[in-house]
Amino acid sequence: MHKLLRTAAAVATGTALTFTVFAASELPAGAASGCKTAFTTYKTIKKGARGTEVTAAQCLINRAGYRVSIDGSFSSTDSSQLKKFQRDHHVNPSGNVYASSWVALISRGSRPTLKVGDRGRSVKRLQNSLNASGRTVKATSYYGTATASAVKSVQRAGKLRPTGIATVSVWNLLQAGDPIVKKATVVKSAATSTHSNSRAAKAVAFAKKQIGDRYRFGASGPSSWDCSGLTMGAWKSAGVNLPHQARQQFRKGKKVSKSALKPGDLVFYYGGIRHVAIYVGNGKIIHASRPGKPVGYAKVNSMPYQGARRMG
Repeated sequence: MHKLLRTAAAVATGTALTFTVFAASELPAGAASGCKTAFTTYKTIKKGARGTEVTAAQCLINRAGYRVSIDGSFSSTDSSQLKKFQRDHHVNPSGNVYASSWVALISRGSRPTLKVGDRGRSVKRLQNSLNASGRTVKATSYYGTATASAVKSVQRAGKLRPTGIATVSVWNLLQAGDPIVKKATVVKSAATSTHSNSRAAKAVAFAKKQIGDRYRFGASGPSSWDCSGLTMGAWKSAGVNLPHQARQQFRKGKKVSKSALKPGDLVFYYGGIRHVAIYVGNGKIIHASRPGKPVGYAKVNSMPYQGARRMG
């Protein structure tokens, strides 16, 4: 009986050791493994932010070796640890989780060469990294033509030959975050905007940076907003002064039809003009909607539409 118990214990220990070695060997290859990394949009996370995206970012920061509590609330300690990661990986050390940090955190790990036809966890990690950089790819774990096209975009942004093959050089760009995210934003703006209005582009870029900030009635920044405070701040960044009230903003600029909306246009909702948002293209707006819900995207038709005005 004692022999049987000793044998069983030895088997169990051996199995545990085998699992431990396997798990340890997997971490470098898929550093983001176990953390949620797939989102429709990758929100900017600042101190005080809460939610699913915060939990995901904390998980990724922790996996990178910078110890934070995974509690869904982004604290000053979390921001400090993120700054260390950002400095160590040559990402802008803002202490906030911007697009560049999402890309660097998600792509961290091994840098295998991947091409059309490949499958697996590394492919999915690559696809999520590409999505975080501003390129749209379905995270299927299969390296298809859409993934190759997005990789070509990264290569062009990084001044590499656009082969569509994810080489070490492509991973290096992703893991540095900043260079290819900035280029991707320029490309995306050119694709979604049919007018070359630099002020409108600045207003849209400002609004995007506030995604994830809290709603607070009467607020106009820097980390909390109400609807007209956000649009006022967006256009102020572009050199246009607006009043802090949706109804008054509705009297500014030039009237435009819904079918002619362009990025940067202000869109107004509800009878009496009680809400305002900024149009960002592809049928979407960014707005500060209500208490308890952070600044984020919505469909242009998600509320009773009253009109739109062009400021630039």
